[in-house]
Amino acid sequence: MNEKVSIYDIAKYLDISPATVSYVINGVDKVSKKTKEKVLKAIEELGYVPNYSARAVATGKTHLIGVILPVDNASIAFLQNPFYVEYLGGFEKAIENYNYDICIAVYKKETDVKEWVKKRGLDGLAMLGSYEKEVLDSLKDIAIPIVLTDEYGMNQNEFNLVKSSDNDGMYDATKYLIENGFKRIGFVGYPSKYPVDLYRYNGYLKALKDSNIEYKNEYLYETGATFDEGYNLGDRIMSDNYVDAIVCSGDILAIGIMKRIMELGYDIPSDLSIIGFDDIQDANFVYPGLTTVHQHIGEKGYRSAQILIDLLENNRKGTSSINLKPYLVKRNSVKEKR
Repeated sequence: MNEKVSIYDIAKYLDISPATVSYVINGVDKVSKKTKEKVLKAIEELGYVPNYSARAVATGKTHLIGVILPVDNASIAFLQNPFYVEYLGGFEKAIENYNYDICIAVYKKETDVKEWVKKRGLDGLAMLGSYEKEVLDSLKDIAIPIVLTDEYGMNQNEFNLVKSSDNDGMYDATKYLIENGFKRIGFVGYPSKYPVDLYRYNGYLKALKDSNIEYKNEYLYETGATFDEGYNLGDRIMSDNYVDAIVCSGDILAIGIMKRIMELGYDIPSDLSIIGFDDIQDANFVYPGLTTVHQHIGEKGYRSAQILIDLLENNRKGTSSINLKPYLVKRNSVKEKR
């Protein structure tokens, strides 16, 4: 048979009531183990494919979890920044045994997140990155579990949170450069626009201050978080000659800078030492290997989904907060003191 097989066909095939078949399909604990096994076997034999719309009506659950990404264009983000793929990979791994599907949306200022959640009938929601306060406030009365990843403006009593100690990670990266004799250290990122970059920038500033190293305004290179923006910045960094080392708010930025300055004939790390942040897989594939801060990208996705599954499947109440500790991964993009 084909996908047009209905619960009534299964009921007739087994000479039982359609309600019994429906109980088994929808996981309602009203059927004996023996009958359940017979129904499941018949489903396989007849090739029954569940009607998820009907199932949603019957159970009040769509088995859809929404994931909102803080990007304007998802296709460009996925192509140019593996961060999002690694996050979603960890997310998918956590839900793969629970029969949930992911519904992805990109966030723009005009996006009505609350309306999107309602239209899709989502059972849970994960939001990556930072959002305007009014957007998050509008979600507080939605009766589904929500987890925020890399959001720093909310406390644990308002939403479930998963994040990293970004300021500590960048502090350690900057201190590593200082320990290797660097004093003209630049920061590449967008602290005036992105809260996560601001946290990393503050860690960078603290490391300079703790080592009595003067900060100069020309050490800051503000730019977005794509490969192209890093690549386009390479000429300026080398022509300015303000710095001999840089820390970047993301690996993909650092990799773009590395490609351009090597095209210009400069050497890494002899002419410029670089440290990234994220530890995406590409950081280990490029040459020279990129020294970076590992911030558990896949683990963030996994733990975010795990929180939602726990709330959905176990009816747990309350909120959780997870703070992952980043660490420095030393490769070959920093010139070490001999």
